[in-house]
Amino acid sequence: MKKKALWITLIVLCVLFIVQIPFNFHNNAYYYATHTHYKKNQYPFITLLDTNYLPANYVSEYTVENDDKRGSYIVTISKKKIETNYDIIEVSDTDIFFSKDYRDENYYLNNNASFSFTQYGTINGYYKRGNPPKNVKQEMDQALKQIQSEIKQNSEKPLINIQWLWNLWFSLPSQYR
Repeated sequence: MKKKALWITLIVLCVLFIVQIPFNFHNNAYYYATHTHYKKNQYPFITLLDTNYLPANYVSEYTVENDDKRGSYIVTISKKKIETNYDIIEVSDTDIFFSKDYRDENYYLNNNASFSFTQYGTINGYYKRGNPPKNVKQEMDQALKQIQSEIKQNSEKPLINIQWLWNLWFSLPSQYR
């Protein structure tokens, strides 16, 4: 009888573990994304900015806007006054954007630069309009590294850490996920 009770307990615990995996992945996504292995010029947290809420305390030096779209979030991370009093950097799930003067109502069109991202958070291309500063690429790269580092440092560690499963899942080709 004791063996039967032990087996039932083990089965129940296994089922509970399996059932909690999607919740664990969703609630700790930023932790897992920043603790996974990634390539140079890849920022895994970028892939989460179109679905997952980002707590503002994860990136304390930046302004975080979580726009709720029916249960999913569109997150924008921004910072003003990087080198001058009027420049701005904005990060979304598709690109990082730099402008010399956010006071200009057309700052998205004048003297700006951006990196676009692939669906995996890898820098895809560099674009510029007008005359952005010469060091803009370094500024955007530094901002991405700082944001990723802050999220890695400030995100809460999961109660049950299944990083190995996250890494396995995201190492699969996208057609199998």
